[in-house]
Amino acid sequence: WSTATGLILGAGGCQSPLDSDLDDPVLQEIISSAIEYEIRELPADPRRRQTTREPSDVERALADRREELDELGPRFRDPATDDPVTPPLGRDLTGDEQRHVQLNLRDAVRTAVDHNLDVQMARLQPAINEADLVAAEAAFDAVLFGEGDFVRTDQPQPIPIIQGQPIGSDVQAERRYRFETGVRRPLTTGGEIELSTELTRTRNLTGAIDLIPDPAYRSQVGLTVNQPLLRGFGTDVSTASIRLSRNMHRQSIQELRAELLELVSETEEAYWELSVAWRDLVIREWLVEVGKEVRDVLEQRRDFDVREAQHADAVATVEQRKAAVLRARHRVRAASDRLKGLMNDPNLPVGSESVLRPIEKVIESPLTYDVSESIRTAVTARPELQQAILSIDDAAIRQRIADNARLPLLNVRGEVLYFGLDESADRTYRDMASGRYINYLLGLIFEVPIGNRAAEAEYRRARLERSAAVIGYRRAIQQIVQDVKAALRDVVTNYELIGATRSFRVAQAENLRALLVEEETLAALTPEFLNLKFQRQEGLAQARFEEAEALVNYNKAISSLHRAMGTGLERNRINLELVDPDDVVTLDVPTRHGSSR
Repeated sequence: WSTATGLILGAGGCQSPLDSDLDDPVLQEIISSAIEYEIRELPADPRRRQTTREPSDVERALADRREELDELGPRFRDPATDDPVTPPLGRDLTGDEQRHVQLNLRDAVRTAVDHNLDVQMARLQPAINEADLVAAEAAFDAVLFGEGDFVRTDQPQPIPIIQGQPIGSDVQAERRYRFETGVRRPLTTGGEIELSTELTRTRNLTGAIDLIPDPAYRSQVGLTVNQPLLRGFGTDVSTASIRLSRNMHRQSIQELRAELLELVSETEEAYWELSVAWRDLVIREWLVEVGKEVRDVLEQRRDFDVREAQHADAVATVEQRKAAVLRARHRVRAASDRLKGLMNDPNLPVGSESVLRPIEKVIESPLTYDVSESIRTAVTARPELQQAILSIDDAAIRQRIADNARLPLLNVRGEVLYFGLDESADRTYRDMASGRYINYLLGLIFEVPIGNRAAEAEYRRARLERSAAVIGYRRAIQQIVQDVKAALRDVVTNYELIGATRSFRVAQAENLRALLVEEETLAALTPEFLNLKFQRQEGLAQARFEEAEALVNYNKAISSLHRAMGTGLERNRINLELVDPDDVVTLDVPTRHGSSR
């Protein structure tokens, strides 16, 4: 089966962190050698091994009666239909008979991936970070600007007098309309370029003064360039926010992948824990039934050879087993609610009183593995390592920014202005096009802090943060290696435990079988004998539970191994697809036909 999980991402979100801006040869050497350092003592050639367990002496000795011994004790599956045995759970919280819903493992994982609330939240983060990335890239978008104003001037002014003759007017009056528009764009070199035009219409209303032309139209076209030459120069600095936002976007993808890996592992673990809880309930119900048989025999012999204390002890034993059934039912319901919480199935919410019934058969076939190959797969697939690489890249970007900030400020400004003046708007622009009136400006701005301590401190901090990121990368590799080795050991150990617990169960079954044979041939069943029967039943029940637990733990260990290797999604055929964040908010997977519900 296949589950296609769409991510809220844009088309650029699938780039590998390994393709980032790590161009420092020293960092590249550290990254490439860190993995080899951890696995340097492992053989370079593939050495595939298989989990093994040899039949015990008990199994070999009882091989002839194995089928009979396997039939003793509780049955977990109906031999006629191969369906799991489902003992009654009593009444639910509403007072109705407890209902149950059958569920296989694939449907549980699929539903959890589709609807789990934590994953739904994690799926939104890539879209949020993509919006931040677009905003960072938009910093280099061109800006169209414009402004206009009207000025009415009507104010008194002093009049110069030359040889007793006043010159001009004692009132300045005019009407001026001004409009300016242009395009401004930041440059990836750290500077800015601006192209603008301005048109001003002025009407003179001052008495005793005439102007030519009147009204006057004055036009202006200017080109201005501001460019830093030292501090703030270059694409490394100007595009740093874009690269940091892109890395944050990639980080969110890896965080989502980690969240999904954890969810798949938790769902499988919860599924198997629910399975073993049901098996424990079957065992407890069986103990009650066989305990009642012994109690009833003692009840019938109370007037013959059974003392009151012996009968009371049998009654207490049965009642204790009934209490164990109630506790087992509680564990089933609690494990079911935990699995429902992880799945968040809209058709089966946590508030529903229906109890999930796992129907998946446990896997007990051997697992083939190679330690070196498993570790190399993990360091390639684990999202934590990709996140560590991105952290190194972020630190390297910030170090380059801090290094550039230590330089003095030296900015150059260049400006060219063309002017025109005439009595109409079109004629003033034609006058400007003649190129008769041109202004040029070229300037430098210089600044340097005395001592430059703040910039130097920031640079030292950035270098230390990069070193910390490299150490974090090496620690991530070390943790991954530990996780894989621990998971492999769990797989090997739990596979061996299946054999050990099975031998224990076979031995306990033989123990009870021998007692049952003796019961058929013994003329007088003493209370001591029947008490021994109680003990043998408890022994077989405990052995059954330990075997079931070992089988479940082996399946959980396989799931944990794929989590440690970072291949849990591929194992469950969960495909991550890039989708348009404007089109998808929640992610749906087509319902698979043939569901066991």
